[in-house]
Amino acid sequence: MRIIKLTVEYDGTAYCGWQRQQRPAAAGPPSVQATLEAAVYSLTGERTSVVGAGRTDAGVHAYGQVAHFTTDSRIHVGRFGQALNGHLPADVRVVRVAEARAGFHARFDARSRSYRYEILNRPEPSALLRHRAYHVPEPIDVQAMGRALAPLIGRHDFAAYRASGSQTRTTVCNVLAAECNRRGSRLRITIAADRFLRHMVRLIVGTLLRVGTGRLPEDAPAAYLRDRNSRRSGPAVPAHGLYLLRVDYDLPPAPLNGPEAESSSHSAGIR
Repeated sequence: MRIIKLTVEYDGTAYCGWQRQQRPAAAGPPSVQATLEAAVYSLTGERTSVVGAGRTDAGVHAYGQVAHFTTDSRIHVGRFGQALNGHLPADVRVVRVAEARAGFHARFDARSRSYRYEILNRPEPSALLRHRAYHVPEPIDVQAMGRALAPLIGRHDFAAYRASGSQTRTTVCNVLAAECNRRGSRLRITIAADRFLRHMVRLIVGTLLRVGTGRLPEDAPAAYLRDRNSRRSGPAVPAHGLYLLRVDYDLPPAPLNGPEAESSSHSAGIR
């Protein structure tokens, strides 16, 4: 039995999220997971689970989702990517394939995940980015947002930054790196952590935007951490601006300000 590791890119606009739904496909939009599983079945004839490192929500995109599946197929690992893409829709693409070691698990072996939130900051909305960036017409103070983001780095209880009603064994997360940068009308907030709570990034970004537009003082996002029952954070920004940037299996992860680094940035490094 082989374990095949995939790196997957997708546009989440037409999907209910990563995770396969417990309902007939006709009842709603498909999941990315089920779409990949159907492609594996078409290619190998095997019904197998494609396990992802991150369970992205409806409308969330990915540059570097990592997934794995087991197979008895003898297809050469170098051919799997092209072959699977031949059975996938244009908005889901396998971009890298590797044969993983015995026992590898895409979700449980991950040491960190990095998410990026994209904002279009100009008076006019965009026809081309309407499903891929959140439009904010008001002026934004990016430096103030960066200063407010920096204290969130480190190990904290992020209960104030989770979706209402979500259940989890712990709300403590270790934010390894974070940055806020801008180029022209495009603003990006990128956060890497060992784990994320549901809607955590979207609630952090929503809170930072209140700082950037002058509705909150810069110390408010950090102050909310001290009250785990607080519901003063947010509001959660829309899902369509969020991207799973990458998944790292070693610590520390690669720097956030790598090949895609932008000018006018305020960032805080790995602790």
